[in-house]
Amino acid sequence: MKQAISYVRFSSDRQKHGSSVERQEGMIAEWIKAHPDYGTSELKFSDLGKSGFHGEHIKEAGGFGKLLVAVEEGLIKQGDVVLVEAIDRTGRLEPMDMLTLVINPILKAGVSIITLDDNITYSKESVNTAQIFLLVAKIQAAHGYSAALSTRVADSYKKRRKDAAKYGTVPRRITPVWLNPDGTPRDEVVPWIKTAFELYVSGVGKSTIAKRMRESGVERLAKASGPGVEGWLRNKAVIGKWETLEGTPDHQVIDDIYPAIIEPSLFYKAQVHAEKMKTQRPIKTANHFLVGLVRCGECEKNYIVQNLHGKPHSMRCRTRQSQNDCTNSHCVPKPVLDAIYRYTSVTAAVEAVQQQQMGVNEKEIVTREAELLTLAKRVEGLAEAVKQAGPMPELIEALKQSRIEREAAENALVILRSTVVSPAGIGWNEMGKVWTLEADDAQRLAAMLRMAGYHIIVQNTGEITSSHSDVLYRYIGVDRALDKYKLLVNGKLTLIPKGYVDDYPYHEPFQGVEETTWDDADYENLRLQYE
Repeated sequence: MKQAISYVRFSSDRQKHGSSVERQEGMIAEWIKAHPDYGTSELKFSDLGKSGFHGEHIKEAGGFGKLLVAVEEGLIKQGDVVLVEAIDRTGRLEPMDMLTLVINPILKAGVSIITLDDNITYSKESVNTAQIFLLVAKIQAAHGYSAALSTRVADSYKKRRKDAAKYGTVPRRITPVWLNPDGTPRDEVVPWIKTAFELYVSGVGKSTIAKRMRESGVERLAKASGPGVEGWLRNKAVIGKWETLEGTPDHQVIDDIYPAIIEPSLFYKAQVHAEKMKTQRPIKTANHFLVGLVRCGECEKNYIVQNLHGKPHSMRCRTRQSQNDCTNSHCVPKPVLDAIYRYTSVTAAVEAVQQQQMGVNEKEIVTREAELLTLAKRVEGLAEAVKQAGPMPELIEALKQSRIEREAAENALVILRSTVVSPAGIGWNEMGKVWTLEADDAQRLAAMLRMAGYHIIVQNTGEITSSHSDVLYRYIGVDRALDKYKLLVNGKLTLIPKGYVDDYPYHEPFQGVEETTWDDADYENLRLQYE
């Protein structure tokens, strides 16, 4: 049976909130209902918020680009039809590009394009008649309209940039969620945007941050999403700047247009962190504290929590549990891993807290690191432009100047880094912050510990080690008489009480085989150790 393949596109993010998609999908459904000789194909293509004028939709990641690949690979065959609302939905490129890159590959394969607004069928045979003039006229009209609109938008941006740079005028534009249309901050949203940045540089994932935003109770954040949070993290408006036409020759950053709602160092730290995450495997922020901190020594995947009677009871290798594809069968009770965590994580937790605190020099360093990233990208882009366009004098000069600026930034960083004073040791103040995080935001502390490199490894041999300790642990079973878990600590037996532990308080040291009672003097001695 012949197939009907649907394609839906709109170019502006504003149309996401309108009826464009519903209208196009409704017209497609009506056509299919009226033509029962065509089967509904599982192949459906769309480009939501992609420009047909700039050709974003026909690139590799674009929906229409995937449609063209499906035609080329024979998934869309001769006799099939592609349904679109109007011919301009297939694109608004220049007429020659539209015919050669968009229309011809489809019609040449024996596939027809049907425009539902006027019920016209374009086929290989029909465009060899006078219909070709109608098709070209529509393509020209669509391109001409978009070209004129593009010019008007560019002129508008030009004037707004000029007014902003010269007079500090707040531009008329769609403002981010924390700003009113006049550029003033929304007081109920601003604290949460700062929280989003703090969570992100702590290592918390964007989807988890979005979930917290939705749960904040702030109406304007009720539909926060991971991609939305990503947009916030890149938006220079949080530090008062207006960035226009990024990635174009007219790119410009204008200072002091909006009220800054976070420190520049926090914004630039987020940029550096984002660049670093591009080279790392994405990590999902777990709900349980120890997931992500305890790993399998055999397959290097996470240990996951197993529940008993609705409460966390033990942990085992994720790969072993889900695929039985790992030889590490060691299952460790959660109270045992809780104890090992408390024994070994103090130094790592303090390191994690200190990483979040920046002195004057460190703030300057992270700002310069972000600037260096920008310069490196500029050099890379100019080098590619020279490669594509040839040794044009203006490109060569721009590349030379950018390389000089990059070298100067690198030298400045070397000097700044040499002046940073390392912390003297574990301070009582840092420990207090660790305890606060344990009580108020254990999920964030776990993410910070991962960034500090802390982990517990359960080996296939049963040995358990930690990244921040030389002590060797081994879980060897249960003492039935005392109803406690048996843990060897460097060969010495320690008994771990059973029971579910809700938190991880350093200030309530774990009770081992000896039922020790701690008094005020003991706590004072512990405090002195940390100062």
